[in-house]
Amino acid sequence: MNRYLLVCALIVGTGSTLALAEKLPAPPSSLPKEMETQGAPLKTALKPIAPLTGIDTDIPTTQLLEIAQQPVQESATSTRSAKDAEIYRTLSPSVVEVRTQDALGSGSLVSTSGEIITNAHVVAGSTVVAIVFKPATEGAKPGPNDMKLGRVVKYDQVPDLALVKVEEVPSGRTPIRLGDSSEIVIGADVRAIGHPAGNDWSFTKGIISQYRRGFEWANEDQVQHKADVIQTQTPINPGNSGGPLISESGNLIGVNSSKAQGEGLNFAVSVDNVRRFLVQSAKPIPQTVKSSCEPKEMSRFRNKDNNASVISYDMNCSGNANANYIVPDRQADAILLAWDRNGDGQPDVVFFDFKRRGRWDLSFWDAKFEGRWTLVGYHDDGSLKPTRFERYEDFQKRLAAQN
Repeated sequence: MNRYLLVCALIVGTGSTLALAEKLPAPPSSLPKEMETQGAPLKTALKPIAPLTGIDTDIPTTQLLEIAQQPVQESATSTRSAKDAEIYRTLSPSVVEVRTQDALGSGSLVSTSGEIITNAHVVAGSTVVAIVFKPATEGAKPGPNDMKLGRVVKYDQVPDLALVKVEEVPSGRTPIRLGDSSEIVIGADVRAIGHPAGNDWSFTKGIISQYRRGFEWANEDQVQHKADVIQTQTPINPGNSGGPLISESGNLIGVNSSKAQGEGLNFAVSVDNVRRFLVQSAKPIPQTVKSSCEPKEMSRFRNKDNNASVISYDMNCSGNANANYIVPDRQADAILLAWDRNGDGQPDVVFFDFKRRGRWDLSFWDAKFEGRWTLVGYHDDGSLKPTRFERYEDFQKRLAAQN
């Protein structure tokens, strides 16, 4: 598995744009091809300075790569009026795609601090999810400022609502206003924006058929839900879940959640439930064994070339060493963390601390374990968990254009 780096200065994300002015030291000309497990014993003390905790094992990198490879094309009903077109133009940048390893859904940005409302069944079982904002240029592939990781802050299965937070909102995205129940009028026009069956940022339109208070239903997860719901004829399908139901005035009056068998039987959790959910106390997110695991040191040694010190770790409580914290002897070289996530003895993620300041700057990911780098993670906050991603190929082009 050959994974080579270009020997040139790298760029790091700062804020909402890449900081081209900051030139980081050049990485090594090649990265570790295999995990090292033993070598000559260390004769000096060594303590990691960059964080080794805070990474989630359920980061949906495969789904992020699929998103990054596809240009975004808008879909819409053929009867869109000038008013509909304006609502779509204004609100679609604040409707996000939500991806987990098992699910696809939609969400709405509801605060400038990065809070996103979606359905609980979309994020079920996840503590971290992929959040994709609509690229500013129509038809463009999502870039590093569009693809982010979101943290599941809280959820409530009864009304089927969840709150996700991203650390930074891309420029030009304005939170969708929350309406009120006075806008829920039978016969009124409503719209939906979402990602049905993976058809990104689709726009559909219908009418409110009924407003049903205390409505009870169950999704495929067999969880019993209860909420005030808006019954609509607005076409929605799997992938629309969690996205906004939009009033005539462009306000969010519901969160699209489910559909029943039959023609035009679609349901959205009402904005009143959304408001109550946003102010209620958070329920603790269940922690899996892997997500709550603390890295355990397994051994420490010199590498086979005797030019770096290595501490090996068990990152996921498997009982086996699967990560190497590598400190090259040459002070100008970056500290690395090479991680073998699938246990094949070859690193499929490498993290870089270029300036040896105890902050991770960048990471390379083999998203599908194919033996090649496919994603680049940016660590704007210095933690082990990336805050945003882009395709490795796009990163290389950006790198070449800089020189």
